[in-house]
Amino acid sequence: MQDEEYMRQLSLGIDSAFDILVFRYHKPLFGYVYRLLNDEKLAEDIVQETFLKIYQQGQKGFIPDQFKPWMYKIATNTCKDYWRKPVSRLEYVTDKDLKAKEQVYQIIDHQLERQWMVESLNKLSMDYRTVLYLRFYQDLKYTEIALALDISINTVKTRIARGLKQLGNILAEDERKGVEENK
Repeated sequence: MQDEEYMRQLSLGIDSAFDILVFRYHKPLFGYVYRLLNDEKLAEDIVQETFLKIYQQGQKGFIPDQFKPWMYKIATNTCKDYWRKPVSRLEYVTDKDLKAKEQVYQIIDHQLERQWMVESLNKLSMDYRTVLYLRFYQDLKYTEIALALDISINTVKTRIARGLKQLGNILAEDERKGVEENK
């Protein structure tokens, strides 16, 4: 069954349809938000807020044309709202300073190459990072990314191309630094 059909069922008061959407998208949505915020607890809060907004819209009878881009749009905007709050920036700096927390993630993850890529991606601006995560981690099509972020397809293509170019430069620089440190 299509996601939009579950939203239609939700609009008719069938709450079990919402459970299916949560089951289907919780993990990929959490991964996306976590990569944007680099904070597990905050990511979980944003994901819950996103699903709450989806539920509320469904209860009001709203059925998106394409569920997946709409869901990522809500999550992205919720992240942006978080970044606009001055207190959240302070919290982020505090969390960022907790190197031990980051080290725990690395130990649990056991995927150092993946971590290196995530860290490199986090060096990009929010615009480039967002499109690259949606394209390569969430496997959204260009049209879906355009819908999710309220930008044109050409802007998506431009941001992906420029983001990949900057990412390539960051990876090359990190690689060069690593080689020099090992000499």
